[in-house]
Amino acid sequence: MSTFDRAALVEALETLDTADAHQALAAAKRATSLLRDAGLGWNDVLQAEIRPRAMGAGPFGYRREQRELSPHEQFFMVLLSPRTPSEIKRQLRGWEARVLDGEITPQEGQELGSLYRSYVA
Repeated sequence: MSTFDRAALVEALETLDTADAHQALAAAKRATSLLRDAGLGWNDVLQAEIRPRAMGAGPFGYRREQRELSPHEQFFMVLLSPRTPSEIKRQLRGWEARVLDGEITPQEGQELGSLYRSYVA
């Protein structure tokens, strides 16, 4: 078990916003690997309560922007939300590669948007 490197995790998570699906997938795998190597899971890192940083902030304290979130942004916000039930998270794990490669069906995209509105927004 290695020491947890929070800065490296933050760097990996910030890379998820890239338009390059392969780079985003690599960042997601790196983030998970950093946790696993430290003997941690996502539940160990995320607090039960996440407070916005500023008035008018969006989910997880991010700026609320005037644009639609991409499917991979919605995917990871739903996956990382403490409000998302475990069974939904298990279902989403099977979608990860297809979401990051932009290969989800329109119906799955709608379902993902619905999950985002239910558990994050």
